[in-house]
Amino acid sequence: MPPKAKFSKQQIVSAATDLVRAAGMPALTARALGDKLNCSVAPIFSEFENMDKLREEVVLQAKIIYDGYIEEGLKYRLPFKGAGLKYIEFAVKETNLFRLLFMSEYSVGLDGFMLLDDNNAKIVEALEKSWGLDSETARGLHKDIMIYTHGIAVLCATGSCFFGEEEISDRLTFAFKSMLRQIKETRNDRN
Repeated sequence: MPPKAKFSKQQIVSAATDLVRAAGMPALTARALGDKLNCSVAPIFSEFENMDKLREEVVLQAKIIYDGYIEEGLKYRLPFKGAGLKYIEFAVKETNLFRLLFMSEYSVGLDGFMLLDDNNAKIVEALEKSWGLDSETARGLHKDIMIYTHGIAVLCATGSCFFGEEEISDRLTFAFKSMLRQIKETRNDRN
């Protein structure tokens, strides 16, 4: 009898993430993963109690990939805009991971996302520094523009829109400037 194939936990998670990237979370079955690894399901279940535990690890891996996009966006000259552009790029280039994180039973919804995503503190800080906003105003503006940005990302992820990069950039700029102008007008009306 041939020896059992041995795979590390990370190798299994990586292969599982590749399956999800290609065909979405429903494609992640023990049999499909065994086929991808060219082994039986035994090595999978020697590392994971069940498929739900493996799926949790895939979600964490998807989050790490997503974080890389946002980190890259925060290096732009306008970090807030860069983060928005990279969020949409993630939806376009990693459609199944985007759907997993932001459009599935594994997602936490926008409010949960705003609370749980470690990147949001960095994005709000970039808004404060770039535009001289207080923390509360920056958080509110970030949430408002995130709703708009998420809408574009979902349209892209579902194949419902075909905006080019320049048009997406222009739309984000327009929405941001409009919202910022509204904040300033509201502030002036109060004074």
